[in-house]
Amino acid sequence: MDRSKKMSETEAEIMEVLWSAEEPMSASRLIDYFAENHGKVWKAPTLATFLARLTQKGLVESERRGRVVYYFPLKSRAEYSQDQAREVLDTMYGGSVTRFFAALCGDTPLSDEDKAELRKWLDEEG
Repeated sequence: MDRSKKMSETEAEIMEVLWSAEEPMSASRLIDYFAENHGKVWKAPTLATFLARLTQKGLVESERRGRVVYYFPLKSRAEYSQDQAREVLDTMYGGSVTRFFAALCGDTPLSDEDKAELRKWLDEEG
């Protein structure tokens, strides 16, 4: 998998906050949020490193408003998840959904309920 786009655990935590935010957040607000809600006490340079990595990965953008820099996600949570799923499918299964499902199920047969859900999804995607 392309590690340049894959997030570390801490980067994912930051992204979850940014995805949940209703508006862009400043670094100081992010530091306060993690201290208040996760018990993580970060110094500004530590957070700046994570935000720079997320920016390099094309996941976060920033904008300056006066003296304050605000950060916001460039992709939604769903878009990022879809990109990661596509990367796994392409890398590990040659882009074949059939091979992916075969590996996922292994020797365990799909339940009738799972089969019905898949049929419904396939019919809707048709």
